[in-house]
Amino acid sequence: MTEKILCCHECDELLRVPQTRKEGRLKCPRCGTTLLRQKKGMVEIMYALSIAAAILFLLTNYFPFLSFHVVGNTSHANFMTSIVYLFGEKDWLIGIAVLMTTVVVPLIRIGLMLSLFGPIYHGIIPPYTVFALKVLSHSLPWAMLDVFLVGVFVSMVKLVKMGTIIPGLSLWAFMVMVFVMAAMQVVFDPQPLWEKVDERRRERELA
Repeated sequence: MTEKILCCHECDELLRVPQTRKEGRLKCPRCGTTLLRQKKGMVEIMYALSIAAAILFLLTNYFPFLSFHVVGNTSHANFMTSIVYLFGEKDWLIGIAVLMTTVVVPLIRIGLMLSLFGPIYHGIIPPYTVFALKVLSHSLPWAMLDVFLVGVFVSMVKLVKMGTIIPGLSLWAFMVMVFVMAAMQVVFDPQPLWEKVDERRRERELA
């Protein structure tokens, strides 16, 4: 059985690992960091979750987020209302942070996942695989949809004392999207994709 050498990204321990397709998880014996998560059907699951996340993202940004009913008056708020309000109040830093974490970064991550796992599912390794994997890795700290969702719940608890809060379709879609994005992060394992890129590079060198 052929082996490959892995370097732990936390403690720099070098490990000889047999190339196996069995399901399981490989941890560094020195620091316990997870190095590999071998799962069957990862590409199929990620492709399906990416499609679901894209649909939920469209629903989240198209339909009303909340409806607020006070003394006979009803106002509707969509997903971008809070961002527009922050920019209108000239809270530029907070507005940009909310825009990046709730709209721009999720859109980039979902788009990259679709453009990456769609071709791979059909047996094609796209030429931008390395770029996509690097962007996905560096954009992860900005993916904070769950924090925004907690903020929405806190605001709803405070506003419910003033009037009637009616959740819209966008809110339900956003809640489901948070769980779908979390599932994508749990299932996603870039190691097999890096191996495919390396195999294609070796084939080009031998050609």
